[in-house]
Amino acid sequence: MSDLNDPHLLPLWRAIKSRLIDTGELAKVRTVRVELSTAGLARLNGWFAQSRAARLSAINGWVRVPLDKIAAALGPETDLHTILQETVGLPDEVQPRLRLQTMKADFWNSAEIRLPKTPALVHYLRIGGLTDTTLEQRGRLINALARAHDLLPLQRPVPLPRLAYYCATDPHYFDFKSPGNGSKLVLLAAELLGENAIVARTPLERFHLLTRCGIVPDRISSTVIVLGIDAVGQSPIDDVVRQARAAPRPLHLSLYDLTMNPPIFSNAETVHVVENPSVLEEALIRRYRGPLACTSGTLSAVDHCFLQKLVDDRVPIVYSGDDDPTGRGITRTVYNRYGADPLIVGSSPDSDSANDSPIYQEDHRILGALLGVDSNDPLGVSQQ
Repeated sequence: MSDLNDPHLLPLWRAIKSRLIDTGELAKVRTVRVELSTAGLARLNGWFAQSRAARLSAINGWVRVPLDKIAAALGPETDLHTILQETVGLPDEVQPRLRLQTMKADFWNSAEIRLPKTPALVHYLRIGGLTDTTLEQRGRLINALARAHDLLPLQRPVPLPRLAYYCATDPHYFDFKSPGNGSKLVLLAAELLGENAIVARTPLERFHLLTRCGIVPDRISSTVIVLGIDAVGQSPIDDVVRQARAAPRPLHLSLYDLTMNPPIFSNAETVHVVENPSVLEEALIRRYRGPLACTSGTLSAVDHCFLQKLVDDRVPIVYSGDDDPTGRGITRTVYNRYGADPLIVGSSPDSDSANDSPIYQEDHRILGALLGVDSNDPLGVSQQ
């Protein structure tokens, strides 16, 4: 249109330019409110008449103009960015945003092509957004997931670090600890198996989901420590458990032990499960002979597997954690999921409110409740 440069329409172009700078993209601008002269409003309504759009009216000289009506009136061959550039000019800072929008569209189109069997995963990643500073990082993630996508399920089991190295040249790339991308790999595996990702809520559930695809997470170095626990089965691990009880000495049971050659634990005695290894150290010093196990803090896959094994073998469980927010959260998990009785000293671990002075397992009261009172304990007085 030859009348795009009509000076009476300059306020309209300036208003659209201002909103574009504020939002970064025209798609986010639905209407603009602008003060137009009678001649400017007439010119605008003349365009709308040609496209059969409803006429606009002014209130105290101000007009609300929908951008979709302008686009329809100008026709598909006319680009609004070009009009703004030629009439009122666009600042340089808008241009990178426009390029980024194009890059985003190209990026996600490519991701959909490279991950054709996992549209839900692509949608999840897309919700996380994309900026010029995360574009390279996200690109590497898509590349790694795409390589895994084309391989899974594997013809034979492969350790997780080997797969991560193959897919991203970094054996820790799919770690579950920050800043690893293990959760994204779980989403990929779940969708490829036709499962909802909610089935992998715990570390053990993630372990089982990945192994179904042939991916073997760490099952050797992660262990649960036991002391004085008895076993009644006939597997090689049962013999090891019995030998450790007879010694007596602490025994590290790995996830490999518990999944490949699971022992059958004796249910003749209640097993006290604790959070901190220092409790087992104190038990050794006191020559305590009752069955104990230690999860070493936050529950990992091996801890979940061990606790479930106790449940399967009908072993009564009493759990004792630190009386702080984290400890109470672990206690609730063990109680809700595995039916363990909480050892309550001083205050209820079911409470979310922090004590003025949290009680940790090294406290002589908790040790006394777990291991019995030691009259020779040099620290067996209330800590100040």
